[in-house]
Amino acid sequence: MKYKNIPSAIHNFGHSFLSYENYVDSDFVIYELNKILRKNYVIRIDWKTKEFQPETMISERITKSIEFWSNNINNHFKSHNVDYELLNSFELIWSNNTKPKVVATDHRGKSYQKDITITK
Repeated sequence: MKYKNIPSAIHNFGHSFLSYENYVDSDFVIYELNKILRKNYVIRIDWKTKEFQPETMISERITKSIEFWSNNINNHFKSHNVDYELLNSFELIWSNNTKPKVVATDHRGKSYQKDITITK
């Protein structure tokens, strides 16, 4: 396990989730997330529990996407030489007019945060 790789592992995962690679049921998930942001909600995805906030705005597309990306999360982190199980928390947080960010805490209590730049 390389702790120094955690920032790049969480950043790459978050960037991929918010990219045009995330296409479910004939549309891009990023489009649906942007609609939620325009209503001034804060989007929060807890990757450890697969919980999405705001709960009232979750759709079948978002649910399927979270499930798909969660199923591959261990392999993603393993490719960065990071043991995903040693992260106590891992979240994506995005509010209107701010860059999305990923935040994580490892089993030692050390916190990590990376901003994600969205390509349009």
